[in-house]
Amino acid sequence: MSNQENIESSHPSWQEIEKAIINVLRAGVFYKKDKNKGFMDSYKKQLDELRQSEDPDQYIIDKAIDLLPNEETYNTKINAYKTSYYKDYPRINSAIKIN
Repeated sequence: MSNQENIESSHPSWQEIEKAIINVLRAGVFYKKDKNKGFMDSYKKQLDELRQSEDPDQYIIDKAIDLLPNEETYNTKINAYKTSYYKDYPRINSAIKIN
């Protein structure tokens, strides 16, 4: 099995992505976030786009490439999380592997 096949077979399914988005939205509702502003609106749009796409598996790959097109962009976003107000939360620190 080639390295490319390992990468392709290791990505989450669109159903897992859909479930994660729904869980984020449920958390937002739990914390009484405005459903039509900020991250709630963004995640609702992502869920709608995922459900309306002709090929959901290809949609999640394309979306990932749009969000993180290269290593430099990835590192920039991770560094932004490291310096954000989340830095005091151990679970988030372990999720983004802050050194």
